[in-house]
Amino acid sequence: MSSRFRDRAVSRLAMKMLVSCLAIQATMCVADPEEKGQAGYLKVVRAYADAMLEHGRDRYGEESSPLFATTLDRRTMQLFQGEELEKIRSIPREGWDIRNHDRMVMGANPMHHENFYQVLYALSEATEDKRYANEANAALKWFFEHGQSETTGLMAWGEHIGWDFVEEKAVGGPHEFFRPWVLWERCYELAPKSCARFAKGLWEHQIGDHETGNFSRHADYWTHRPGKNSEYPRHGGFYIATWAAAYQHTKDPLFLTAIETVVDYFNKRRSPLSDAIPCESAERSKGKRVWPSSNLSLAVDLWDASGKVPDPLAEKMRKSASRTDKVYLAIEHDLAREDKGFVGACHTDTLEVEGYSKGVWGAGYGNGGDAQMANLCMLRFRQVHLDGYKRLVLHAGDRYLGDEPSRTEVLHPAPLGDAIFLMLACHEISGDGKYLEEADRFAHLAIDLFVKEGGPLPAATTVHPHYEAITRGDTLMMALLKLWQRKNRPDLSVRLVYTDR
Repeated sequence: MSSRFRDRAVSRLAMKMLVSCLAIQATMCVADPEEKGQAGYLKVVRAYADAMLEHGRDRYGEESSPLFATTLDRRTMQLFQGEELEKIRSIPREGWDIRNHDRMVMGANPMHHENFYQVLYALSEATEDKRYANEANAALKWFFEHGQSETTGLMAWGEHIGWDFVEEKAVGGPHEFFRPWVLWERCYELAPKSCARFAKGLWEHQIGDHETGNFSRHADYWTHRPGKNSEYPRHGGFYIATWAAAYQHTKDPLFLTAIETVVDYFNKRRSPLSDAIPCESAERSKGKRVWPSSNLSLAVDLWDASGKVPDPLAEKMRKSASRTDKVYLAIEHDLAREDKGFVGACHTDTLEVEGYSKGVWGAGYGNGGDAQMANLCMLRFRQVHLDGYKRLVLHAGDRYLGDEPSRTEVLHPAPLGDAIFLMLACHEISGDGKYLEEADRFAHLAIDLFVKEGGPLPAATTVHPHYEAITRGDTLMMALLKLWQRKNRPDLSVRLVYTDR
């Protein structure tokens, strides 16, 4: 975009900010502190959704769209501009463990906002107000029809790319999944051709070697430039889930070939001594390091995807997932000691521990905290009901009982959302009411820390008062909605899938 057009766009943005400030007050209400329990959680989540629907849309640049901004000034409910924009863009990683090149501060990144979309769909079920689902549909349909590379079929989403509202185009670095995408059913209803084209592009332009299945988690969005040797297992699982959904809707055998090629590749990568899958074959790791959560995430996707493909491929996928169960449960996770926890890295052949997760309240780039790891275990437990996963979930839950994060450290909303989900998982397994009580306590704390003082959108962190989806405020809101549903409408079936893995 030329400087002349950008100046005009910024001027329009300033005018919109002045006009919208008067209207914002209507959506700035959050639950009264005395209302945090019971209906109060629903009110908090609904206020978040209403504010995003009213003020968080793309009304910038030369064209508007139904997309949602992933970064907003909570005072004005607008994109940042001028000096404030530069300040937001230049927050050092050391302050919150978020890399600037992973952020989307001037537009949309639906994968960073995936749980927000889940919230919108669930709110329509909970409130019988179809507006929430309709607006989510409009945004996703537009994105799949406009945010796709004409050359590769890849989408402007994930770890490094987004859709810039002022530039009116995809901006950022390589294509890389940020989370698994669990909204394929919705998206195939909205834009089936684009979804199938993305799945095909994922095979043709993300997988570097179609003979072996070797790939890189990074691929070029704009041109054909796949890589190799950065083949994280969790990313392979995200691809397999994508191809399984594509096969289910198209019956194109290409997607079965893609799945089997990558499954076979990972099976061949397994250590002959431990059966673990190395985190990558890049020089920095040399195939001698395992990230256990990455292996387990792949197993979750293999199991789910196996229900969408024919045998014998489905059986091969389930057997591969089951091999990972034996590895993961053999690793020496230590949830009894405060300075340890879930194993974050270990040696490929010996499973000797090389590092732990980020602890009880940690969050940021890379490895997650204990609740995040436990919630991944819960996903697998629901699939296979192995006692080993049950014990890990409950032991992790007990680490949180009576605990709370330090008020002197930078805290993301994500760990509190993760903790609420973990308490709900422990309650689901044990039926013990103490876990629901702790979920309530964490919910009250989260509202105080991230919502109470600044309006309906959760703050990016306890020291960064703006809204930014990359710190997973959408996970917190989804957890509050799930807690409301568990306590008030257990008869209501809403699909809220934990995606932070």
